[in-house]
Amino acid sequence: MKHHFYHLLEQWYHHKDDGQWLLATIIETHGSAYRKAGAMMLFNDTGAQLGVVSGGCLESDLYHHAQKCWMTGHARTVTYDMREEGDVAWRLGIGCGGEVTLLLQPVDAQNDYLCLNEVRARLLQNQSVHYCQSTQAGPATAHIGQDSTCVDDFCHTLTPPPTLLLLGGGVDAVPVCDLASRIGWRVLVNDERARYARPAEFASASQCTKQAADNIAALPHYQQADAVIIMHHQVELDARSLKAVTGEPPANLQYLALLGPQHRTKRVLEQANLCWNELPLPCSHRLALISAVSCPNLLPCLCCRRCMLLCIKNPIKLIVCRGTHAQHSDSGRGPFTAIRQ
Repeated sequence: MKHHFYHLLEQWYHHKDDGQWLLATIIETHGSAYRKAGAMMLFNDTGAQLGVVSGGCLESDLYHHAQKCWMTGHARTVTYDMREEGDVAWRLGIGCGGEVTLLLQPVDAQNDYLCLNEVRARLLQNQSVHYCQSTQAGPATAHIGQDSTCVDDFCHTLTPPPTLLLLGGGVDAVPVCDLASRIGWRVLVNDERARYARPAEFASASQCTKQAADNIAALPHYQQADAVIIMHHQVELDARSLKAVTGEPPANLQYLALLGPQHRTKRVLEQANLCWNELPLPCSHRLALISAVSCPNLLPCLCCRRCMLLCIKNPIKLIVCRGTHAQHSDSGRGPFTAIRQ
């Protein structure tokens, strides 16, 4: 199941009037906790549950608190202290050893669905949303905008899921697409060749297109791509794609990978009439070197791991590797495998 809040909203939106819904948000944690402040889930009185705020140990107890929220239409906060033997969390056998406080808010037409319709619309347009929820006892409220002046409001920023653009729709691109989609990414697949990037084979992709390799900047949502992986297994197509990405890189681009060993990467660059220092980002060109000595099924693990390091975490430093040696670098330019961590 996808747990990014955007995907939860997509599922909720089509059933928002089916039964009574409740939004559960972690607003504070101390010590060890399965999820941290800002984690959210939705569930209703018919048993539907979207997302998690724990490993499954709190959700059943939350349902009992939710019934009180539905009866009154009011929000309430609940604290689970896994450090105290007398607390309900201890009796539930959780044993995480931390403390978690959750805000429970009923979601209905009377409170404008806590602005979740607008949150969904903005995330769909790849916009971040500053979301403020009142933690005060009373009618559940929330708004979108700047930080609230009320000290009792919980304010946090909701970001859209990262977007991965796969340039090349061959058989080894399918598991890359599937894994990226399963972890909550939006995946776009493009290949101008007739027998590639077929929607039936890329069922988990958000979109499959046939745009010419040298005109990929015209693709829908191209500018929203956080990561681009070029993997046509055809030097000319890779060269045209790389040149197009270099000429007009996506505004959000954080990661660029070209599948193939170093000598092939050199051929692609030569055919594209490009130099290393012209690339918009350090190019992780050694992916195929790693996959070639094991099996294609490991390729998606490697690709998605590197994408997540760059696009989800805040980069701390850049490590560049040449051969078997590694050194720290500020520029990241040159024939290196580049990974930020």
